[in-house]
Amino acid sequence: MDKEIKKILAPILFLGLLIVAASFLFYGLAHLAGHPVSLLTSLYHVAITVSTVGYEDVIGCGSSRLLTAANIALIFVSMLGVAYAVSNFTAFLIEGRLNKYFQVKKIMKQIGRMSKHYVICGAKDIGIYVARELADTKRPFVVIDENPHALEILKKEVPQAVALEGDPTDDAVLEKAGIKKAVALIAALETDKENLYLVVAAKDLNPGIKIASRFNNPATRHKFVNAGASYLVSPNMIGGMRIASELVRPSTVSFLDTMLRNKQDAGMRVEEIAIPAGSPFIGRTLLDVHKETGVLVISYRLPGREEFEYNPAPLAKIVSGMVLIFIAHPEKTHPGGAESGRRLTARRG
Repeated sequence: MDKEIKKILAPILFLGLLIVAASFLFYGLAHLAGHPVSLLTSLYHVAITVSTVGYEDVIGCGSSRLLTAANIALIFVSMLGVAYAVSNFTAFLIEGRLNKYFQVKKIMKQIGRMSKHYVICGAKDIGIYVARELADTKRPFVVIDENPHALEILKKEVPQAVALEGDPTDDAVLEKAGIKKAVALIAALETDKENLYLVVAAKDLNPGIKIASRFNNPATRHKFVNAGASYLVSPNMIGGMRIASELVRPSTVSFLDTMLRNKQDAGMRVEEIAIPAGSPFIGRTLLDVHKETGVLVISYRLPGREEFEYNPAPLAKIVSGMVLIFIAHPEKTHPGGAESGRRLTARRG
C-alpha cells in the first residue's frame, strides 16, 4: 500500500480500534459497577463521547468513579486520535500530497501500458536531451530521477515525458519504470560509479535489455563493457569532436543541426531499418525501395559485417538482415507507423 495512504489510514484505524475496545471495556465496567447495559448501549456511549456530541450519560458514569475515570481517559485519548487524524489529512491536502498521489497513480497506469519502451535514468543535462530526442521521434520512454526539481524542469522542456521520482539505482524504482518490458536503458547519471552500478542492476533485472551509458573516465570503459553496457558515450569526447567539426566542416554541422532543430520538418532524422526474413523487398534493389516508399538509402550494412557501404549503387540488391541507413521522418522506420515502414518490415504472407 502507498505510504501516503498509510499515513491517512493509520489514525482512522486507531480510532476504529479504540471505539471497539472502549465499547467492550465500558460494557464490562458497567456490569462491575452495578449498572448493566447492552453492548449496543455501550457502543452508543463511546460513539457520542468520541464524536464530542455527548447527548446524555447513558451508562451512569456519574454514579461510578470507575466509569468516570474510564470516560475521562477515553475523552483525552480520542481527542488526541482525532487531532492526529485531522492534522494528517489537512497536511495531505495543503501540502499537495493528495494531488501528487493521484499524479503518481496516473504515471503508473501510463507505464503499465508501455512495452518496448526506453528508460532514462537521470533528468539532468544529458538525460533531458535524450528525452527530447525520443519525444521528437515518437518513442515511448520513462525518465527516473530522485530530484523533483530536475523532473519539473524536464516536464517544462518535454511536456509529454513520463517522469518517475525515485533513485534510479533502486531495483524497486526500476521495476516501477517497467524495466522488465523495456527495450533499452540510458544511464545518464553524473558519476561513473553510479552509472556502472546502474548497468549491473539493470542487467540483473532484464538480461536482454540494451544499455547506453555515459562515462567520464576512459579508464572505466572496460568495466562498463564487462558489466553489460551495449553502447558507451563520453561527453568529453563528443564535445571535443563537435568543436573540431565546427571548425573544419561547418556546413556539415550546420546541415545536421538544421535537420534536428527545424520545426517545419520536425522529426527528420538519420534512421535505420533492418530487413527481416521474408520481406517482399528481398532480392530487389535500393532503387525499388526509393520508388515504392520514398526512402533514399545513403548507406547500408550487410549481415555479419562491421563496415558500412556508403553512397551505395541504386541497383544494389537487398538481402535478409541487411541494415539500411537513410534520412527520413522517424515514422517511416516504425512498422506500425507510416506505410513505408510497414512495407519495408513486412513479411511475405
